[in-house]
Order: sequence, then structure tokens, then C-alpha cells
Amino acid sequence: MSATQPRPQDRLRLREGAARPEDQVIQPRSIVLWTLVSLPLLGYFVWYFRALRDCARLLDDDSDPWFWMVMLFPGMLLVIPYAVAQARLVARVEIATRRPFALAAYLGLCIGGFFAPALLPLTLQPRLNRAARMSHDELRRLTL
Repeated sequence: MSATQPRPQDRLRLREGAARPEDQVIQPRSIVLWTLVSLPLLGYFVWYFRALRDCARLLDDDSDPWFWMVMLFPGMLLVIPYAVAQARLVARVEIATRRPFALAAYLGLCIGGFFAPALLPLTLQPRLNRAARMSHDELRRLTL
């Protein structure tokens, strides 16, 4: 990324009522439970919404998880919005947890998650859990 172009996390809008540094922003969730619950499609939608909400809290931005949920569900029928919504979630978890994937891993996860959505909580929830266990200041000090 060039020095003149701002990083994605620097372009985010802060939401009102953002977490204070001493607050725990999100709670860790069970990886096994959410992977199993995500095998049926309805469970996947619940996890997807919660993961996006956790990312919004970690990033202190005002993105709306419902908007992406709306894109995800009918998008499954239209393919392109579904793929965009999946890739968006992977990217937001990368930014929110300050732990980027290698390009091949990112593409593999997006493609694998497209065909087997339960792969996403199996891979992304551990990152969200690590971020949940960090202090707000510690997480902010990490760079992407």
C-alpha cells in the first residue's frame, strides 16, 4: 500500500458511543458451536450478523450489519452480492482484528466460504476471539 493512500482503518467513521479504552468491546464466542450452528444456513446468518456487529464494535464505526445481511440472503440467489458480502466479512475481520491474511489464504477463504459458509466461522471466529481478549488500547496499537 502506498504511503500517500490511507489505510482502510483510517477511513472509517467513528460511531457515537464508541467503546472506552477500558471497556471490553466484544465477548469471545465458541468456535466449535458457531461452526456447527452455521452448517444449517439459518445458523450461518446468525453468526454472520454477530461477526459483522463485533467488527463494527472493534472498529468503532457505524456500519450497519443489517445492510450486509440484506445483501447476503437474496444475494445467495443472485451470486454476485453474496460473494461480495462474504468477501466483505473476511476483509472486515482482517481489519478489525489487525491480522491480515496472505492473498492466497484470503482468496481461498472467500472461495471456500462461498461454497461452504460454515468455513467462515471456523476460520474467522478464532481471530475475533483473540481480539476480544485484548484490551482496547492493546488492539489499537496493532498495525495492519
